[in-house]
Amino acid sequence: MKHVLPLLVIGFLALGPAWSASAAASVTNRPVIIFDTDMGSDVDDAGALALLHRLADLGEVELAGVIFSSGKNRFGVGVCDAINTWYGRGDLPLGQYQPDDVGDPQNSYSRQIATATNVYYHDVIDQAPDLVRVYKDALRAARDRSVTILTVGHPHGLVWLIRDPEGAGLVKEKVSRWVAMGGTPEKPGRDWNLGENGTGAYMDELLSTWPTEAYFSPFGETVITGNRKMPMTPVNNPVREAYRLWNNALEQGRSSWDQVAVLYTARPHLFEVQRGTMSHTSGPNVVWKSTATDSKHFRVLPTLSQSVLAELIEDLMAQPPN
Repeated sequence: MKHVLPLLVIGFLALGPAWSASAAASVTNRPVIIFDTDMGSDVDDAGALALLHRLADLGEVELAGVIFSSGKNRFGVGVCDAINTWYGRGDLPLGQYQPDDVGDPQNSYSRQIATATNVYYHDVIDQAPDLVRVYKDALRAARDRSVTILTVGHPHGLVWLIRDPEGAGLVKEKVSRWVAMGGTPEKPGRDWNLGENGTGAYMDELLSTWPTEAYFSPFGETVITGNRKMPMTPVNNPVREAYRLWNNALEQGRSSWDQVAVLYTARPHLFEVQRGTMSHTSGPNVVWKSTATDSKHFRVLPTLSQSVLAELIEDLMAQPPN
């Protein structure tokens, strides 16, 4: 509790009445999050999961499960388990994409952290149940229209989910929105999450058939975090270790694309929402077109400055677990 009061005071001063109203939302109104990540190819995924746990500690969101979407780097799911365990949620359901046709095979920190079970006291290294099974279990247990699926990696798992008849029905019944970290280029352009690493083969189907509203968060490149307060956290913090191993981001910092998307799920009042249409063009390319029609696609952009965003995000990331 001693860590919560200063953060609340900072939040009230920086964000005013809108934040206090959000923080006071009832439990029945807070979003239930299923977090879908390609943990390991970049370090903002680790920062995003840390931020999500802190928002859960504050009662702003409820974490229902974590999905690892990259089939080519098996150890990302172990990092997810290590971070969940650090935050006292080692029993969170974990799902994993089993085939190896999608994902980034590079490893910068995932193997080192996933295999260090004697340091982080987790028990998952490189194997978890199939993601469709875990998605369906989490959705069955949720209130109607309460779930936000948040993808900060390759969202092809959502295609497999809605190809499953029961999964498709659960999405329509339980999911209120899909939030995706992904670029919104106004000319066809390559996108890491929505097109690269084998994901492009799924995008036509996903973007044209996904039944709920979809919110795309492209911002975060200039929001640098991980190098101010994260170095002062304990050395056995797996998020700190991820930042140390990933190109020494513990000193240099790293862009915060994924954390910005997480922040939107909990505090949408800090963002501007623009209606449009996201489309897959060819290969790894997608394109965004603004429109005033009844499209279910939206682009979200923060209304805070990048410096305020960076301070807010790192303050939350670096707070110790409750």
